Amino acid sequence: MTPVEYLYSLELHGIKLGLENIRRLMDAAGRPETQYTTVHVGGTNGKGSVVALLDAMLRAAGYRTGRFTSPHLISVRERFLVNSELIPAADLDQHIEFFREVAAREGIVPTFFELCTAIGFRHFAEARVDVGLIEVGMGGRFDSTNIILPEVSVITNISLEHTKYLGDTLEKIAFEKAGIIKPGVPLILGEPLDGPAGVICRRAQELGAPVRQIGSDFKFSIEGPPQAQRFSFSGLGLDLDRVPLGLGGQYQRFNAALAVAAALELRAACPALDAEAIVAGLAAARWPCRLERVLESPEVIIDVAHNAAGAQELARALSGPCIVVLAVSSDKDATAIIAALASRARRLILTQFDGPRALPVAALGACARALVREEIASLPEALERGVAEAKTAGLPLVVTGSLFTAGQARRILIDDYGAKPIEF
Repeated sequence: MTPVEYLYSLELHGIKLGLENIRRLMDAAGRPETQYTTVHVGGTNGKGSVVALLDAMLRAAGYRTGRFTSPHLISVRERFLVNSELIPAADLDQHIEFFREVAAREGIVPTFFELCTAIGFRHFAEARVDVGLIEVGMGGRFDSTNIILPEVSVITNISLEHTKYLGDTLEKIAFEKAGIIKPGVPLILGEPLDGPAGVICRRAQELGAPVRQIGSDFKFSIEGPPQAQRFSFSGLGLDLDRVPLGLGGQYQRFNAALAVAAALELRAACPALDAEAIVAGLAAARWPCRLERVLESPEVIIDVAHNAAGAQELARALSGPCIVVLAVSSDKDATAIIAALASRARRLILTQFDGPRALPVAALGACARALVREEIASLPEALERGVAEAKTAGLPLVVTGSLFTAGQARRILIDDYGAKPIEF
């Protein structure tokens, strides 16, 4: 079994929330996660975008960055970026083999995500990054990333997700996500609703963690078309007036505001992170498959919206009717996702991605109720139909519903339609 095959074999162990395994792996590795400054980013939507924006700001300031995110689009190597470069395959193999031996010696069986977390922490230490930007996998309190003591914590927002593990109300989910708050560590909070925000703020108060909250401590706005947006920010000692934002979609205004606020708090550890670097990073940030146009003729847009809140933001970001190819995961509210996109879908093509987490197309069709749709079980065939329909109708094709959908569709579009490769 090759190292990467071993890594993927751990998916059979599913999801196991807890910190014992990751602590034992890190102890055996010499606690690499303590060797650089970290930022911890949790929440429901927008985590990866906040990380991407912070990464671009820090690199503009001259810092060497590590970026740990999940899931990946095409290659597992995407999860471990240093200065936006994928981990070399040989390095990935070496890290896997190291922790494989540790796990055997310690008598533990890590999950796929636990081992990925360990690899990320160790790779960033060996690559001598200045700052590690760490995205929470699920929840926060018992997520394997939650052994770090960050310089800044971020919680983007709270929506119903992973209710089997995190709870069935926004307040219960907020409690789990508030688990990343550390004593005295500043928290940047984007959740606007009083219920979940109150849970988070009370926990922060208990731990003496100062909270910088969107809308009260800092304000923001955005204007212009999705691919040429101008972002404004005011608060925490910084004013930005209509500066370029590299990530498309109005929903990115929230993520940009959170990233700027986090950058301002991070300046105590990274003094070169000045206003000039923040502005340069806002313009330079790239985060693939987030309202990303990957083909021009016909226009093809890929977005990773995978829950109702994300689908609603996607619908708002689209300028008019479109052809939609949709495939979702079985643990998501497909009915709500379809309802959010229905107003934009001139034609709805339902399909499924390849993998055990995919919702079968027949079940997805049942969620569409009375909507007119076409069901095609094969994602490549659904894309072929969608491209043809988009050309005929003169409308954009939007591919969405899951990060798995986005990644597999992007590979097909690169291989068969000449779409541009992924860039970070």
